[in-house]
Amino acid sequence: MGCHIWCHRLATRWKRYFCYAPYRPLPHTRAFGVALGLVTIAVLSFCCYFCMLTIAKHDAFLTNAQDLGIMDQALWNTWHGSVLHQTICNSLTDTNCAGLKGISRFSIHFEPILFPFALIYLIWPNPKALLVIQVLVVACGAFPAFWLARLRLRQEFAGLIFALLYLLYPSLQYAVNFDFHAVTLTSAFVMFLLYFLYRGQMGWVFVFALLSMACKEEIAGMIAGIGLWSVLFQQRRRSGLALVMLALAWTGLGLSVIHFFSPIGHSLLASRFEQVGSSPADIALTLLLHPLSFVQNYLLEPAHALYLRKLLVPAGYLPLFAPWILLLASPTLLLNLLSSDANMYSGQFQYNAEIIPILIFSTIEAAVLLVRLFRWTLVQLQWWIERQRLAVRSGLSLYTKLHGRSIQTGLHVLLFCSLLFCVLRADTGYNVYSAMPFAAGFLWPHSSAHTQMAYQFIEQIPPSASVSTQTALAPHMSQRPAIYLFPYAIDDADYILLDVKGYSYPFSSTAAYKIAVRDVLQNGNYGVQDQQDGYILLKQGLTPTNIGQALQVLNTSSPKASHRSKVLASKQLVLPHGALFSKEEEGHVLAYLDEKKARA
Repeated sequence: MGCHIWCHRLATRWKRYFCYAPYRPLPHTRAFGVALGLVTIAVLSFCCYFCMLTIAKHDAFLTNAQDLGIMDQALWNTWHGSVLHQTICNSLTDTNCAGLKGISRFSIHFEPILFPFALIYLIWPNPKALLVIQVLVVACGAFPAFWLARLRLRQEFAGLIFALLYLLYPSLQYAVNFDFHAVTLTSAFVMFLLYFLYRGQMGWVFVFALLSMACKEEIAGMIAGIGLWSVLFQQRRRSGLALVMLALAWTGLGLSVIHFFSPIGHSLLASRFEQVGSSPADIALTLLLHPLSFVQNYLLEPAHALYLRKLLVPAGYLPLFAPWILLLASPTLLLNLLSSDANMYSGQFQYNAEIIPILIFSTIEAAVLLVRLFRWTLVQLQWWIERQRLAVRSGLSLYTKLHGRSIQTGLHVLLFCSLLFCVLRADTGYNVYSAMPFAAGFLWPHSSAHTQMAYQFIEQIPPSASVSTQTALAPHMSQRPAIYLFPYAIDDADYILLDVKGYSYPFSSTAAYKIAVRDVLQNGNYGVQDQQDGYILLKQGLTPTNIGQALQVLNTSSPKASHRSKVLASKQLVLPHGALFSKEEEGHVLAYLDEKKARA
């Protein structure tokens, strides 16, 4: 009996102090219409700018085989007899190659959201369609950010600021700016899910939960956490547990599909976590038995600590004041932190898309907490002054004077101006991938006569022929049954198209790239069909003529720096110890700086 009483008291206090109050609507005033109009303008501006930017990057040959070329080929193959089939892979530094015949996309990730995207290819079969649709979907996430912040902070201006925070968040912009990935769409889907969860519209919650999980298999872990959160903090036991069960069932489905399609029985990228365990159970056991090692190697280690700072700095570290929300991002954060692939914890690329809505929500809750703390402080100060009989003379209490709407609005303005300052500063500071035109060293992508010449060589390759080519050329010729990332399939491809002045990824250095090209030219299996301005088109079985001229071009040319390398060099950045640049990027940065010094 005593235990029952204590449990009842604990449940009562939990509900009183920790559970969210029922949703309270706000009237649609004139201020709401103005704020919503400004949010709409911001969303349209985001869409226009990033559509132009991403299309300009593609036209300037600054998109990549991984992953725009992969996605374009997989969707094109879906309508040509091979559902989500890909042949592009990195044969040097990754584990996603399983034979020249290629693999299903399901061998790597469970992304059924790609099937609706395949329908777009009936109307516009072009990789630019993927870039545009991605921008439009992601931009729509600003609306639930606006609605949620407005409801929680009870002010239209607050909703506007958080919508801008969402659109300006550097990690979100990097995901949009870096090719196309299904997981990038989760930034908007999860934001809608959180908004409808707060309102208690569970039908829409399940719709956006399914959309989110359809983008990548790992999202189910976050959805399960959101279901448990709803049980604990909203007292929605049935719907919350149903959300958990849906996430578990989806996880089982995703793992079964990957097991069926993968040639090794699990995702080809699972090797990225072998240093902590060979299975999810082993990884969990390692974390439980060696927590200090995890903290030392994956939280305090400079590169990982820098990654966490990059996520938190744009929000002014406010998410740390709402850990009950921030914890929802732990499944994805753990995957990124534990990965042996430095790109996953670099703070760039698509790996943080689903984390952004959690950061926005936790920042909103932190702002709510600060406002309530401010109110409580004023109440306590009023009580103390009245107790000292100091407020009797004035006839008005300090609380009445200070706790007005103007002071509350002033606090909101101060808080949100600080947020905008933090996000803008982060977007123009150390982040070399900044997509903002006001960022130091920003370079708008321009197509040159050299890049336009690539189309002359691409047109010479039959649509059904297999080809091995470099990363920047692949997305422009990926709508074919077999295309490979050089140096993969250099003995089997019908054609090899090279740009010795282009970006040489995935080679670790310019020297390694030249050695591979030289071997292809000298092995006698390919002849030079055409060459000009650094481009070399090789055809298998062709008489090996003009090889000497091609070797001379190779020896006198050096691969140009990547777009990111030029940004780094233009900022005159020094590569620090433990910098989050891959080996090939470091090589290109140093080569570009040397070339710049030589010209000077």
